[in-house]
Amino acid sequence: MPQHNRSLTHDETKAADAAFRGAPFNPKWSDAARKVYLGLSTAIADKRNEAFEEIPSSQPSTLAKRPVTETKEKTRVKSFFW
Repeated sequence: MPQHNRSLTHDETKAADAAFRGAPFNPKWSDAARKVYLGLSTAIADKRNEAFEEIPSSQPSTLAKRPVTETKEKTRVKSFFW
């Protein structure tokens, strides 16, 4: 797949942000923004599905699924206005 090195347009950036947040697509955005949104939404959904790993249960013929969790260190940024 060819890669193009260009900046995203305003509506493509909005579509990418919406896809990452899980927000709905705005029909006022361009066809290029629709492609960005659908591509990212699909990739994110596929990645979430991969987060489940199959582990064997007590019976060898049955598989149970459990989510793979990652711990994320939470930081809080404080801003001061002078």
